[in-house]
Amino acid sequence: MTSASPQKLTPALLTGLALLSASGPFATDMYLSALPTIVTDLGTTAALVQLTLSGFMVGMAIGQLVIGGLSDSLGRRGLMIGGAALAVAASVVCAITPNVGILIAARLVQGLGSGACVVLARTVIPDLAKGVAAAKAFTLMMIIQGIAPVLAPVLGGLLVGPIGWRGVFWVLTGICALQLLVAVFQVKESHPKEKRKGASFANTLRGYPYVLKNRGFVGYGITFAFIFGVMFSYISASPFLIQNQLGFSVTTYSLIFALNAIGMMVCGALNNRLMDHYSPAQILRAAIAVIGVAIIVLAFGSKFALTSWVMLPALFFAIAPMSMVMGNATALATGLVRERAGAGSAVLGCAQFMLAGIVSPLVGIGSNRAFSMAVCMIISYLVAVAGLRVASRAS
Repeated sequence: MTSASPQKLTPALLTGLALLSASGPFATDMYLSALPTIVTDLGTTAALVQLTLSGFMVGMAIGQLVIGGLSDSLGRRGLMIGGAALAVAASVVCAITPNVGILIAARLVQGLGSGACVVLARTVIPDLAKGVAAAKAFTLMMIIQGIAPVLAPVLGGLLVGPIGWRGVFWVLTGICALQLLVAVFQVKESHPKEKRKGASFANTLRGYPYVLKNRGFVGYGITFAFIFGVMFSYISASPFLIQNQLGFSVTTYSLIFALNAIGMMVCGALNNRLMDHYSPAQILRAAIAVIGVAIIVLAFGSKFALTSWVMLPALFFAIAPMSMVMGNATALATGLVRERAGAGSAVLGCAQFMLAGIVSPLVGIGSNRAFSMAVCMIISYLVAVAGLRVASRAS
């Protein structure tokens, strides 16, 4: 018995998938400005409240790694609905929590549910498209998803004052509920039963060796993860660079952060235009080269205290092409392991968030945060380039 005709990757579906995969920015950036207030209200320490962020990141990594592989055996839609529902429930607990211990646990569970949404939203695309079509779909989803990093910190800053940190978590509950509605009413099953590998724990585990044995997948996966390491170096250190060392206000910092996010969206749109004339691999290499030049300028600028007229454009060109790299690298990597797309997406997502957790404290080493950022960017960039070489040789 065959399945019904597959769902098509329409702009409406991609918008829904982008919302499902935007859990990270909303769940982290919206409440950051309220961390000192949480310390006071719950009568705890800053270190314990910081664990609410770490717990969410760990949950995101584990959720993606476990659910991605399971979806190759059990299908995508049911697990997506379950993950979204879990995120809603955990968000409610965050909003009503009586102490920091329950808040940390609820954030971990929220991360597990959100991680399921993220990995499955990414997995639907290689189920329904391949080649250039998949690369365009990934990039378009990232363009839409790029709204979240722009909106989340601004929205959080505006809401913390009038409604408090608990109110922010109620808003997050609403966002998670909207994700649940998308999963229930908009996303159809993209991985029919005849394509599944059998609902057993052993079959689920087999997906990971399968994708990790593919040198092309590993190469593009390294590029994807470590370019995200470059971006997270910027995210972690940019407040210190822009405010403390370049001397801009908090408001100006928010505008600069938003401008760089908009740059990613513009480059994503340009990427899809360029794909009418060039392959995803060609565009990926060109974008990597632009980022490399910008990082070199940032390194020299941070070491020799160059002006903001040099540093800010360099920062823009180090970040804006990220959508080109991450969209094309994801499409190329998952395209090589379409039979185990869930496991492939899980490995990419887990590596992405684990690397973010490693990079974040490293940029805080030393008194010159801008230089520490540049060093982390250079190391991550060099590993990303090495991954691209591995992928090129494998293809």
